[in-house]
Formats: sequence, C-alpha cells, structure tokens
Amino acid sequence: MSEWPKMAGPWNLGLKVRDLGAELAFLGACGATHIEQGKIPAPSGDQTFGMAFLGTQRLLLFPRVIYEDALPEPLHHGLTHAVFEVDRLDSVLEACRTRGIAPLWGPELLSTPFGRRRLVFFRSPSGFIFETFETLR
Repeated sequence: MSEWPKMAGPWNLGLKVRDLGAELAFLGACGATHIEQGKIPAPSGDQTFGMAFLGTQRLLLFPRVIYEDALPEPLHHGLTHAVFEVDRLDSVLEACRTRGIAPLWGPELLSTPFGRRRLVFFRSPSGFIFETFETLR
C-alpha cells in the first residue's frame, strides 16, 4: 500500500447555518475575531459564506454547503466538515483509490478568496466528512 500523504491542519472547520448574520453576530459576542462575509464561486453558482476565528481556528459558515447534493440524506445544520491542506491532491486521490475509497464530491478546481484550489470531499461510513485541498500557484 502506498504511504498516506501528509495533511496540514485543520485549515478550517465548515458549518452549515440557517441565518449567516445571526451566526456571525453570535460568534462575535463569543469573542470571535476577523469576522467577514463574502462569496465563493462554485460550479452551481456563487455561494455566500461567512468567516470568523475562534482562537486560532478558522470557521467558514455556509447557508448551503457545496457537496450537499452528493449526500444520500439532508445535511444537518452545525459542524459539517473539517478541512486539511495537502501538498499534492493527486497523491491523496491515488492513496484513497488504492484503498478502495471514492470521493464524495470532486475533485474540483475553484477560485476562492483564499486562492485557486483543487479540492475533494470524502465521507466515512458513519458520515464524517472531510475536505482535502491543494493550493495552486
């Protein structure tokens, strides 16, 4: 079996929220910093997001998460996924493929406020979802 590629992170934690403004106000009242809102281009159209830091941890909040349509059941609100940066996404994809693991969603190329990225989401049998991404220069 091939060696698993090194992951850095978590880079952020992803959350699905009912009311983005209310969530960001709540996090601000809880001491969050660097609170902002924006849009991320996605294959299905621009997605609104919010960002805040609790301590050193970045939180990205979305009213609709990019991979929702790939799930067999509706996605709950709250913490939805963890995100890890890798040097080479193809190494992750190959390591998963050789172990019989297929992506939940992706890989996709996106231009985000954080730079151009290739990313892919995986889902465990119990429903744990994580993203790995490679920053493109």
